[in-house]
Parts: sequence; structure tokens; C-alpha cells
Amino acid sequence: MKRRKLLVIAGILLVLVVLAFIASALLRRPAEKAAQAPVFVERPIAAPDPATAQAAASKAPGSAAAQKELGDALLAKRRFDEAATAYRASLAIDPNQANAWSALGETVMQTTKAQGIELPAEAGNAFRKAIAIDPRDARARFYFAMEKDLKGQHDEAIGEWLQLLREVPAGSDADESIRSALAASIKRNIQLIKQAADEAGRVQPRYTSQK
Repeated sequence: MKRRKLLVIAGILLVLVVLAFIASALLRRPAEKAAQAPVFVERPIAAPDPATAQAAASKAPGSAAAQKELGDALLAKRRFDEAATAYRASLAIDPNQANAWSALGETVMQTTKAQGIELPAEAGNAFRKAIAIDPRDARARFYFAMEKDLKGQHDEAIGEWLQLLREVPAGSDADESIRSALAASIKRNIQLIKQAADEAGRVQPRYTSQK
């Protein structure tokens, strides 16, 4: 009887070790495909009408602020290609604008086909420049966290997103994007854990009663 109990305990321990190993491996797997990027737009005040902003930018072609405002107006309307042109014009005049760099990265994310689990090269470069100027730039941090999540670094990504939730205005586009990304990551993790449990169950020793 004592020997039988020891065998049962050993079998249970073996299953737990196998389950932990499989779960660890699965949770570190990169996502099979990059999800479509949510639109991360921070607008503390209402964006100007694109036509009005275009007129102002045309009158002041050498003004980085006017070109940036045009980019913001176009981005608010999801006119990403046109917004990118305006941001590039603004940054050519004054490259020391963190928000303009991260906004440019946003437009690239929305107009460039995903490259596996990596951010598009131009977007990643724009976000790095934004972070170099302002380490707290929320949009750049959001997308770098997304890249970590797609690479399987889920804990780090979720931790960064939760920190961002403490910083961005409630009800903003940024808030909605972060919550959507968190929900997608958690759902993906739950599926991976279930898959790990199912795989462990297939190698689990079967206990048979011995009379």
C-alpha cells in the first residue's frame, strides 16, 4: 500500500513538472501573426479641421508647428498617408519633437504591412527617436510593448501597458487602445495555457486501481 502511494505521488509530481515545462515553452512562443495595430491617438484638445490646418500650413511652409498641426488634424481623421507627409515636413524643419516622431511612427504602423513580429523598420526608428527625446512618450512605449508581446515577452508587455493606463486620460483613444491590446494579450495567454494543459494531459500517466 505504501509503495502504491509513493508511485501515485511520483506520478503527480511528474505531471506537474511536465505541465510547467510545456506552459513555460508555450508562453514564450511568439505570436503566430501580428494583430492589426489599434489606432493610438492622443488628443488633449480637439484637433483642428484639416482644411483649416492645411490653409495655415500653406501660409507658413517653414513653420514646424503649422506642419505638425496639419499632421495632427489629418491623423485625427485617420488620413494616415497625408498625415505622414505633414509630420515628415514638420520634422525636417525641427527634428526635436518627440510627439511628431511617435505620430509619424503611428502613421507607418497603420499603412505598412506587418513584418512578422517586428515593428516596421521606419516605425521602430521613429519611436526610438521619440523615446530618445522624451522617454515617457506614451505612443512609442505602447508600440514597443506590443512588439514585446508579439515576441512572447508577455509579462513585460502587460506591465508596461498597465503603467501606461495610469498615465493616459481615461476615455481617450490611447486608453481604448491600451485596453484592447491588454484584452487581446490576456486572451492569447489563456489559450496558450489551455493548450499546455491539454498537451500535458496527453502524456499524463493513468492511475489504475489495484485491488
